[in-house]
Amino acid sequence: MAAEEQPSRKSYFFGKGYRDLGNTVAGAWVRNFQSIGKYKAHISNLDFDGGKIIAVFGFIVNGLAILAVFIFGSIITLLMTLANVVILLGFMLLVYIAFSLIWTVDRIYLIKNRIFTACHECKEKSLIPTYLCPQCGAQHTNLTPGVYGILKHTCTGNGSGPCGAKLPAVFFNGRRELQSECPHCGHPLMDRETVPLCIPVIGGRSVGKTAFITAFSRDFIEVVAGKKKWEILPYNSEKSAIYREILKDYNTGSTRMTERSLDRNKASSVSFSFFIKAPEFNPERLIHIYDIAGEVFTDNNENEVQKQYEYCHGIVFMLDPFAIPAVRYKYEHLLSPEDIAGIGSADINGIINSFLNKLREVTGLSEQKMSSVPLALVIAKIDSGGLDNEIGKTAVTRLMNSGSAGYDDFYDTQDYLCRKFLVDNGMEGFLNNITLKFRRNRFFACSAIGHPRDKGAYRPEGVMPVVQWLFNNADAAMLKAWNDVTFSAKPFALN
Repeated sequence: MAAEEQPSRKSYFFGKGYRDLGNTVAGAWVRNFQSIGKYKAHISNLDFDGGKIIAVFGFIVNGLAILAVFIFGSIITLLMTLANVVILLGFMLLVYIAFSLIWTVDRIYLIKNRIFTACHECKEKSLIPTYLCPQCGAQHTNLTPGVYGILKHTCTGNGSGPCGAKLPAVFFNGRRELQSECPHCGHPLMDRETVPLCIPVIGGRSVGKTAFITAFSRDFIEVVAGKKKWEILPYNSEKSAIYREILKDYNTGSTRMTERSLDRNKASSVSFSFFIKAPEFNPERLIHIYDIAGEVFTDNNENEVQKQYEYCHGIVFMLDPFAIPAVRYKYEHLLSPEDIAGIGSADINGIINSFLNKLREVTGLSEQKMSSVPLALVIAKIDSGGLDNEIGKTAVTRLMNSGSAGYDDFYDTQDYLCRKFLVDNGMEGFLNNITLKFRRNRFFACSAIGHPRDKGAYRPEGVMPVVQWLFNNADAAMLKAWNDVTFSAKPFALN
């Protein structure tokens, strides 16, 4: 809907004010010329046959009156018109300056605080959503300071009749409390002009994406937010239901396969979303963690365009180490039947190439923009086989205690061991591809469940530092606020 089609009454100074000014100017000149017409009528009515002297006298008087009105009346009318125009336009100028300042402040506030709307259904990004009138439900697609009002817009209704509701049009007077919907797909939104943090978790089938999201979400909400006394608010009832499933899986050690929706009208990528309300965060934070079925991601047949890759604050790329032939050959005899059944079958090189093509084609990101997206490469399932001795806490601690120079930071050391692990197992091409395409990349090793599936509650290892690193790149205030709540051998080193 274009700005001129908004269901709002235009401000006096952007519409009716100009008409009133024009009518005032035109009316003054009409009255001036009406006076001339009146004297002309007097002349027309003179009776030269009945009394020439009186008629001549009347002709002279009315002629002088016409001349006086034409000269002096026009001058006075012009001066009064100019005074009226100057006064009204001067006042309008003050209004325009105020409008421009408030619009600029509103826009700077949104941009400076990195506020935007990320639709969890169609994945489109928008700075200003469509706000709904609380009285009639009319859709206001440009509820900002402008021609329809500076601080408030007056709703004209949704077509069924007049409304008259006053809608706040600026961030500081209550606009965020209005109901809103996505301007692209019309899906209801609850974003409330918060600061979103969007993290897609991607990878092939059975690599542990859902388990990773389960471990992070539960520990962040129950442990981090609990210790910091932050208020966690559900995004909507659907997300509340997802969290109940997360808690159930976490407590039983289960994990669900992300469903592949066959309904083309439903999103393939599902987000778990929640608000964080605390004195440290103004505005509130809104966390979006995206999950998508591995086979859908690999086959490139999502129901919707994955626009979240364009504006996300970092990407978690999950790797199943046992999908690497050399690793599986080395450790398969140590794996349980459940572990073997859960090994991802997709080729890792094929997955990363598919993902790179998706970034280029779907979001239109240039090579330079792609390189700036923080990418966390996570080698999962390190509780299985003997991987903890190669890339887990045991291996990191051993190398740090060896006395070798350059291994004094836990996560720098783990990053080195993960890269070495890939090279040693024939994945040097994959590693080079990541390093060339993503300037900000870091490798981690984790176990989301901490033991074989369905063998008790989760005991996550190495999950939280992954998100900490991404938050460090995206939101320093968030990282600073919860960096003292650690889940590993030592506090996370900033990078």
